[in-house]
Amino acid sequence: MVMDAWILGAPLRVLRQEDHPYRETTLATLGRHELGLCRRETAAGPSCELFLDGRSAYQPGSLAPERAWFELCRELGYEPARHWDWDPALILFQQVIPALAADWHEFPLTLSSLGLPEGVLSLAGLRQTFAEAVAGLRREHRGPVGAKVVETFEWLPLRAVVFHDDAQQPLDFDGTGPCGRVSLWLGIHHDRPVVIAGHAPATGTRHWVAEGLGDRPASETFLTAAGLDPEPPKGFEAALQAALQRLCHWMERPLDAYRRTYPVGISWHHGRKERLRGRTIVDVRDGDQPVLILDDGSEIAIDPDPVPTFNRGGI
Repeated sequence: MVMDAWILGAPLRVLRQEDHPYRETTLATLGRHELGLCRRETAAGPSCELFLDGRSAYQPGSLAPERAWFELCRELGYEPARHWDWDPALILFQQVIPALAADWHEFPLTLSSLGLPEGVLSLAGLRQTFAEAVAGLRREHRGPVGAKVVETFEWLPLRAVVFHDDAQQPLDFDGTGPCGRVSLWLGIHHDRPVVIAGHAPATGTRHWVAEGLGDRPASETFLTAAGLDPEPPKGFEAALQAALQRLCHWMERPLDAYRRTYPVGISWHHGRKERLRGRTIVDVRDGDQPVLILDDGSEIAIDPDPVPTFNRGGI
């Protein structure tokens, strides 16, 4: 495993491995938690079961890990908006399990083209669906303006999905209804993403809007984030909005299915206050807008201008 790509804020330490034919097992610790990986034979082929603190956290055939694994990822610092390209399922199947089974005779899982057990829902599947939707736009739009819109989205792949559990009214009692609010993060560079927020009304389809535009038109924000000429051709803004709604509508059902794998009640999106609480500044990067480097690897830009002070009369 490449440790510089390790997402969780605690080391994985293997304690003991039993590498007998047909009965491989591994015991390890992750932070203050205990992990156990056991080989399982199923009708679909070799698989494995993961135990977290003595309880099953993933069983063969499941669509996603159990709630305890999501809680562990959140506890150890995983945030979708900051660690885009990853989610709890990808961390488990592409980082943790390969490390636990590194010395086994056979790899414990039969993997799909996405590098996951067949049937597991993950961010990788959503990224593939989004790419297929953009390819569909390419087949439909043949004019120069439409081609420019498609090119923009080709340079803005889906990178992260954030479910906001601060608005759970649209969820049913079991948390299996459509998510109240979800954000799609698109972009090449992490420091200049395009964030598209979907709000679910009481009835009807979810409404999607680009966030953080300020006074700028959406066309300028999208083109700049894609690394393209920010001067749009005539008719680009309307074509962009139409394509955006079409892409997001295409993603509705996969997103709802993916949402059902996420436990309700875990806050995945933290505001500035929560991100700063308990953190230590380890470095400062100078520039027109200084940036504070925190001990968890995140960066916070600060205003270089001092807060104005006003003289007050008195004795």
